[in-house]
Amino acid sequence: MKKNGLLKVIFGVFALVILLTFIIPTTSGERSYLGIGQFVMNIIQSLAFFTDPVLLIIVIGGFYGVLNKTDGYKKILDKIALKYKDNRNFIIFIILAFALVAALSGISLPLLVFVPFVVSIILLMGYDKLVALSSTIGAILVGLLGGLFNNFIDPSYGSVTTMELSLGLESGANLLYKILLLILAVGILVLYVLKHIKNVKDKKVKYDIKDDSDILITEVKGSYKNIKTWPIVTAFVIMFVILILGLVPWNSLFEIELFNNLHTWITGLAIPEFKLFGITFSEFPIFNNLISSSFPALGEWTSTSFGNVGNQIMVINLIIVLMVAVVIFARVKFDEAVEGFVEGAKKILPTAILVSLAYVVLISSFTNGFMGSIIKWAMELVGGFNVVVVSILSIIGSFFSVDFFYSVAGVFSSITGYVEDTSLYPLLDLIYQSFYYLVMLVGPTSVMLIFGLSYLNIPYKEWLKYIWRLIVQLFILIFVILCLMLILV
Repeated sequence: MKKNGLLKVIFGVFALVILLTFIIPTTSGERSYLGIGQFVMNIIQSLAFFTDPVLLIIVIGGFYGVLNKTDGYKKILDKIALKYKDNRNFIIFIILAFALVAALSGISLPLLVFVPFVVSIILLMGYDKLVALSSTIGAILVGLLGGLFNNFIDPSYGSVTTMELSLGLESGANLLYKILLLILAVGILVLYVLKHIKNVKDKKVKYDIKDDSDILITEVKGSYKNIKTWPIVTAFVIMFVILILGLVPWNSLFEIELFNNLHTWITGLAIPEFKLFGITFSEFPIFNNLISSSFPALGEWTSTSFGNVGNQIMVINLIIVLMVAVVIFARVKFDEAVEGFVEGAKKILPTAILVSLAYVVLISSFTNGFMGSIIKWAMELVGGFNVVVVSILSIIGSFFSVDFFYSVAGVFSSITGYVEDTSLYPLLDLIYQSFYYLVMLVGPTSVMLIFGLSYLNIPYKEWLKYIWRLIVQLFILIFVILCLMLILV
């Protein structure tokens, strides 16, 4: 396990959860202690319920292990790094790209597939790991903090929804406030990263981290004239386009039925009845077995037909297919491809293990119910809605809930149960969304943050030293906008 301190911190959170179960009773008044046996069962449950995000991370590692066996990938990294070296506009572009894609699509974990590629470029340009992490994963989380269409699957209804729709509000009810929050939050992040770059250059900071020996980067020196890059470029372009088309719920949220209708038409294509050599061929759908109902239409990839919320099976399939295509068209030998995949998967395995442990924290807190008691006590103490109390409860609840749906189901829904004035629902929506992703920027159980810190081998305490000022700035921004909303309600 890499020495980034995350394992100790996560076990510290485990200890806190166990302690809280002994101190705080459930909403029924009884204490449901989390013993060692139950803790072990929670580990097993996390492996059963959250296999897909862990598997996704392993497949991403394997994918980059294969890419690292191709000279084309190395050529792309070097060319981009050389072209934009000392050009801070490239960093600004990366931050804006990740933030806007996340904000407009609501996609989070699948965007991790592009993170190692961009991180490698940033490091080759000479920037430190803190810049690489905050420009990629930091940008994704800030984008979701002010996300316009953050969505999740509600297993109760088997469809994609948003907090606004779950509250009975119109989709986009908080659009203007979220746009304002998004623009200002991304602007703050850009200025923050650029200031760090300047401080590193002026030697005003002591914790810039530049050691990239543990990152999946291999440099090939010499002439690249005859090396083909189009298979890798094409794979990344196709991956990005299909991820957007597949994961954005076009029909559920935007009532765009184009992709569903296209899927129905393709799977319904049939061979007409005819005779050949005296044999009569009956009509049957020629694409029904290739693209069947188990292969969902674009925009339906988050369908509950695949099981748990947050399922990434289609993303994994896409990565594997494109990886095989790269191996074929880049002419990578089979044994080298297998070796590369194994090497990449092994290097990222510690990251996958840490992510799995973070889900154990989620299961332990969600199934115990102590958070419900905290919410009940706080909301009854203030007699209903209070913007400060609700904000604090949102922060505490988010700390223990690494999955957005479970956070909404276990924390947000409990809070809203104590708010009778429905005119306050838009405010509740923005409070929870913004503070949830603010916590994900710094919380040790944040899956996105764990991926970045572990992959880049950044000590958690160094990240805290770097990020705390940004957290304070974003906190103030969120609170100012919430106060503005409160005045206008």
